[in-house]
Amino acid sequence: MKKLFTAIALAAMMATPAFAATAHHQTGQSTRHLYLYAPQDSGGARAAALQECNSEASKFSNMSWQTAQFAAYGNCMTAHGQQP
Repeated sequence: MKKLFTAIALAAMMATPAFAATAHHQTGQSTRHLYLYAPQDSGGARAAALQECNSEASKFSNMSWQTAQFAAYGNCMTAHGQQP
């Protein structure tokens, strides 16, 4: 019986690398462009929307109302025609 368990353990250890990801199974690169800075508008509409929406979202406590804080900020930015 001990030899059977040893054989099963040895077979499992030898088969484990076969299940590992190989070089051709690597995750693909994102095609989405990420920007370090948001594009600047000449009228300052984004800056005004950021200031207003940040003050509106700050009414909620981050510790207990984080989801509501994100929702308020996102809704406010969308209402101003900006990306959150």
